[in-house]
Amino acid sequence: MAGRPAFFLGFVLTQVAWCAAGLGAGGPDRCDEEFVGPLPSWRNVKTDYGAVGDGGSFSTYNETADMVFKDVGDGMAMATGDNGQAENAVLRCTFLRCSGAGLRTNNYNSLDVWAWYCRFEDCGYGLYNGAGNFHAYQCVFLRSKKMDIGSANLMVFSFVNNFSRGSACFMDWAGGHTWGSATSVTGNRIIDPTGDFAIRLGNGGPYLVADNVIRSRPGAAGPAVHMTWGDQVLVGNTYTVADPVKEKGRFRRVAERTVDAATIDAAPPALPPTPPNRGRPVIEVAAGADAAAIQAAIDRAVALKGKRPVVHLPMGTYPIDRTLVVPAGADVQLLGDGGAETATVLRWTGAAGGLVLRIEGPSRATVRDMSISAGRGSGIRVTGCDQPGGRIFADQLNVTGGSPSAKAAAGLLVAGVERADVLLRCLQGGSFSEKWVQVLGGPNRKAGRTTPGQVAIYTGATGSTDAQYAVSQGGRLVVRSVYHEMSATNPQGILLNDSGTLSVDATRFSYQTSAEVPLIAADGFRGDFALLTGLLLPVGSTHSARIAITGDGSRCNMLVMGNIFWVNETGVTADKVFQNQARPPAHAALLHCNMNSGTQGATKNGFDFLEPRGEADDAFLLRMLQPLRESRIWLPGPVAEGVTDVRIHRVICSAGHGGVGVEFRAGP
Repeated sequence: MAGRPAFFLGFVLTQVAWCAAGLGAGGPDRCDEEFVGPLPSWRNVKTDYGAVGDGGSFSTYNETADMVFKDVGDGMAMATGDNGQAENAVLRCTFLRCSGAGLRTNNYNSLDVWAWYCRFEDCGYGLYNGAGNFHAYQCVFLRSKKMDIGSANLMVFSFVNNFSRGSACFMDWAGGHTWGSATSVTGNRIIDPTGDFAIRLGNGGPYLVADNVIRSRPGAAGPAVHMTWGDQVLVGNTYTVADPVKEKGRFRRVAERTVDAATIDAAPPALPPTPPNRGRPVIEVAAGADAAAIQAAIDRAVALKGKRPVVHLPMGTYPIDRTLVVPAGADVQLLGDGGAETATVLRWTGAAGGLVLRIEGPSRATVRDMSISAGRGSGIRVTGCDQPGGRIFADQLNVTGGSPSAKAAAGLLVAGVERADVLLRCLQGGSFSEKWVQVLGGPNRKAGRTTPGQVAIYTGATGSTDAQYAVSQGGRLVVRSVYHEMSATNPQGILLNDSGTLSVDATRFSYQTSAEVPLIAADGFRGDFALLTGLLLPVGSTHSARIAITGDGSRCNMLVMGNIFWVNETGVTADKVFQNQARPPAHAALLHCNMNSGTQGATKNGFDFLEPRGEADDAFLLRMLQPLRESRIWLPGPVAEGVTDVRIHRVICSAGHGGVGVEFRAGP
């Protein structure tokens, strides 16, 4: 449970990207970005231990993309020495015949390693956690000798929409621990494991195992899933053997089924290919140019609509004294040389309350590899972006406030976008903001009507804010696999006092908790809130994290399920950490949660179950899980003419004095 250095969100991006021959062969002709210049290739890497390991110091905000690790011990070793390696997006990498593990974490501070669209083939382990943690999204595992995903240690994990075929098993989670490991295993397709089971849950959990499809090999008798002695909830899983689950511990099983193996699709999904160089026209801007020169370059690019032109801002600092504008209908890419204070920096020098960049919609625009320092104003504002089928994609966006005395109103604001999709991958930042992510519903959601759009965060890391997530006016937000590290003394992580829907899964809250202010509060909240498979950890405090519901609870629904409450004090009970004080009471339930502790006498041998509170029949459980289960993960691709297609890659944006880092607005 060791914490990381306070500077873990340092503004340095190290991008390691090699064009790997053959990666994604046969994959779809789409990917999440394109390269402008040629890339070198690196293949057949051979070392005694790891093909790539960290250096001699702690590093953060990294990307490792499009690499092939072949015939080595460990492909990537996150921390081979004394220092951790954290916040690393591992994108579209291939791991072939790594006899140890394709990717291994080895340090308690090697946290927030996000594997996306990776291929693990004929490895000992695909992923292995010696210490630290990782999350795996939409990866392919083939013929892992020991298992696809293994662990010797504890933290918060999530494994979402992965594919496995012919491996010994998908996961055999570490047993023998006194404490638990909150883990979300959802949407995976597991085909013909060669061992005796597909999944074995080993420690105290809690676990959420939902919507997985497990086809046992021909002749297998089952069970396909072995439960643990701790807490677990199984929802919507599909099996092909009789008696598919070996039941144990405290558990809940809802809406599961057994089908004929012949009905299961056994083909692996196509992975996205290495981003190509499409030879776009490039308009160069002189290093250090002013706003007028940059705007002139943007205007030249706008005239080349249909050619996807690039405006390139090389390394340097650019004084911006007036708002840069990308007009509606444009087809423009703004490209820097890196998202760091030492790379490409747009620095606001105009009047207080100004805006650095406005993208008017609908338009097709990309911003990547730069840092925006908005000072006393705001960074990026995208307007007119709410059309059916519209898409806004941000990868490794880092939004933060200026300082403790110059907080941003919000790091990220989504206002009224209810028909387009907003997908935020590896979102980071968070410190010195009143809210990290704020979602406001549009007129339909404010009126309670259903609309097709979603706002979703998949993987990320932040420092402390006054409120990490805020939904109001019917806003809807899904959050998965995010680490909240304490960077200030703010005791409250979430305050819900309006209306909307918020679902948070596989997320750690490290906060300096207090006796007076709950970590999570719902005061007169009208809507649904689900907190699932998380870790609530007091830092520098003996006060246990607690969840409090107050005000009018007549329209408040809350499910707190499968969470670990770390306690540093004795005498903690379910009633102390979960308080439904609303009048009338909210429909709220605490289920399958437990306590872990290193404090003598606080628990029995470091672990205790929390007794359930509230009522949660199957219908309520399915309703509260619905936003998570129905959330969509996609990559940018073609959209219809007149529909928003905005992409942000590796951009750091700081704003202060009431400004906003990045805004997506339905209106002007």
